Amino acid sequence: MSKISRRNFIKGAGVAALVVAAAGMLAGCGSSAPEMVEVHVGYYYKDFFGDVKPIQDADKYAEVVSVVKGSKVKKSDLKNLQAACNGSTAYSAKDVPDEIDVDWETATAKVILSL
Repeated sequence: MSKISRRNFIKGAGVAALVVAAAGMLAGCGSSAPEMVEVHVGYYYKDFFGDVKPIQDADKYAEVVSVVKGSKVKKSDLKNLQAACNGSTAYSAKDVPDEIDVDWETATAKVILSL
C-alpha cells in the first residue's frame, strides 16, 4: 500500500471538489431553447349584442401560427388577417391588438375584427 501525504490528499480532495462543482454547473447549461407550439387562429367579430361570432367564410381564413409556449400571437405573424378583412363583408383590423391572447388549454386564439 502506498503512503499518501496529507498535502497530496488535500490536493486530491480539492481537485475532486472542483470536478463535482463543474459537473453541477454544466448540468445547468441544458438546452434553453423555448418550446414552440402551434396555435390555431380563427377570425371573429362582435355582433351588435356583443356576442363573438365567426366571420363569413371563417374556415377559409383560419390559420396555424407557431408561438413560444406561454406567450401571445403577434399581429404581425398573421398571414390571413388582410385577406379576412377584405372578404365579401368588409371587416376591419383597426381594433386588433398587436398581441392576441392564446387559450393554452386548446392552443387557440381568436382575432376579433371590427365591422
